Amino acid sequence: MAQITGCTDSNATNFNENATVNDGSCIYDPLVLDPVIAISELPSMIEETSGLIWFREAYWTHNDSGGAAAIYKIDTETGQVIQTIGIANGTNVDMEDITQDDEYIYVGDIGNNHGNRDDLVIYKIKKSDIPLQGDVEVQAEKIAYSYNDQTSFERKNRRNDYDCESLVAIGDHLYLFTKNWANEETRCYKAPKTPGEYGLDVYAGFNVRGLLTAADYQIENHTLLLLGYENFVPFMWVMWDFNNDDFFGGNKKRVDFAYIQGAQTEGVCFVNQEDIAISCEKSYFPPRLYKIQLNQITAKLNSPQEGFTPFQMTLYPNPAEKQVQMKIDGLTSSKFDVEIYNLSWQKVNQFSFKENNYQSTVSVKIPTKDLNKGIYFVRLKEGKRVGFRKLIIR
Repeated sequence: MAQITGCTDSNATNFNENATVNDGSCIYDPLVLDPVIAISELPSMIEETSGLIWFREAYWTHNDSGGAAAIYKIDTETGQVIQTIGIANGTNVDMEDITQDDEYIYVGDIGNNHGNRDDLVIYKIKKSDIPLQGDVEVQAEKIAYSYNDQTSFERKNRRNDYDCESLVAIGDHLYLFTKNWANEETRCYKAPKTPGEYGLDVYAGFNVRGLLTAADYQIENHTLLLLGYENFVPFMWVMWDFNNDDFFGGNKKRVDFAYIQGAQTEGVCFVNQEDIAISCEKSYFPPRLYKIQLNQITAKLNSPQEGFTPFQMTLYPNPAEKQVQMKIDGLTSSKFDVEIYNLSWQKVNQFSFKENNYQSTVSVKIPTKDLNKGIYFVRLKEGKRVGFRKLIIR
């Protein structure tokens, strides 16, 4: 009997009941969920939490650029740091993700916002070197690498496609997923776990429609998570029913966490086969931990939660100089506020608007002449609804 390829997931909109082989073609309705807050605020010591694993019945995380070369064990109830493991022979240029296998923890100093790094490295820490209690420093092995397809190392701050913040360990290899600032897609690279120096080739690619910040893999249910944000709305891709490491060849479903827009989600991990934890670094929200269950995404929960209607926001010109025009679609009131934040999420300006004649679509001018050159975040607030956009001042 001949095999029939098609979508084999009955929860998909294009389910083919006659298909015997999943060809990765499944299509799903949009899904918007509101994750549960597991720890409302993490301590300032780890406010730049940038990666997450579940090890020895606890969360472990690390800070990104500027922090110590260390990983931290978090109390699951209070969120307080209860153990610090320093990497004696390491530095934290821009540590962006953490992953593990049965014997080792891998910490990726792989962040590359400017696209010009030539010192990318993954630290390999033996789990048996980490005591059950107490702060220590350990020696790590080093896996250094570069991208074979990168020909230019011109400095392009948040305008390059060679940043990377997502790392998973599967079998004998590590898989890196890039954070493409320019085209908002991702490329996957495959690296050996053996210490050494490597040039990596592109292994696969996928249009994630946003900026990837973390990844995790669950071996028992053969499921990959890719976390990120688009216009400051956190999202997560769940990928399952793929063959071996053909991650993008199976089912691919995206969930948007629009109710926590402005949360800079940077770490994700499976706690078990069903529970997923997400860490958020200090941003518009305090650093915190969220939780969600896998079946909320993979089961037939295919409708956005009632009451969520996103803004459509456009800033132009962007980059801007003395002022920027802001077009807003989807307003439900004549009153709204616009706030501007810097890269440290400090509010630098605020404007209140009240239109005499209510319209769902409006266009307003926002003065920016007092802002220094750089990157800012524009926040629109109407009642409990919010929206974010990035603004560049030149």
